[in-house]
Amino acid sequence: MHSSKHRTPFEAMCQFWIKLKTNLSFRQIGTWFKVSTSEESIRRRIEDTFHAITIYLNDVLVSSNLGLNHLTRTEALSHHTTYTKAFFGNQLSLIWDGTYVYCNKSNDHTLQRDCYSGHKSRHLVKLMSLVLPDGYVLDLIGLFYGKHNDAAISKAILDKCTELSVLCEDNDTHIFDRGFRDVAEEFQALGYDLKMPGLLSKWDKQLSTIEANESRLITKCRWVVESFHARFKKWRFFLNELINHFYLILEHEVVL
Repeated sequence: MHSSKHRTPFEAMCQFWIKLKTNLSFRQIGTWFKVSTSEESIRRRIEDTFHAITIYLNDVLVSSNLGLNHLTRTEALSHHTTYTKAFFGNQLSLIWDGTYVYCNKSNDHTLQRDCYSGHKSRHLVKLMSLVLPDGYVLDLIGLFYGKHNDAAISKAILDKCTELSVLCEDNDTHIFDRGFRDVAEEFQALGYDLKMPGLLSKWDKQLSTIEANESRLITKCRWVVESFHARFKKWRFFLNELINHFYLILEHEVVL
């Protein structure tokens, strides 16, 4: 990242983090930094800086700190906790859960329909989080269309992400919530050990004692992914509705 006549690298990073944390307009941020130009140019200049920092961090920082291939299996196993070792053994454990970011309606009718979530009754895009038992975020995969559920997204990841099969071995533990029940057979077919809270049978009113206790063990371990999503949404840029031009191309289209 190089200096320019308009800002230093430090100022550029400050503008970037202020935008993420507060989601103020680019014009307001430019006013804070006393950018001396016309009002419209202030907005454009800060926005260009924001996009430049995004590209720079994606090239320099993200690839070495996020992704299924940025850790070896041994390094991933070092992120286990006493609880997961006691409950699920010494095999690798991955905790899956989906999150979302709201987006504007698109002028493209097809894209608008694809991004509409019937569950939330809003337009959004989804991401899939893969977190290790101590809360270390292994990967955040996306973007996916809002119309798809967690099961469909995870099935697409199994089909397309070859890095997962390199990292994981037979009998590795994958921890889900009940929303992944439709994809359970695909994980089991690959030799993975699936852990998911118990499901009531048609005529049952409550889980058995054993099923209830097993569900509590799973909940005890998967709270870390919920904690990550809560921290993620503390950045107001991701909490509020994003303008569509902030999004990259939807690379991971789910084929159903």
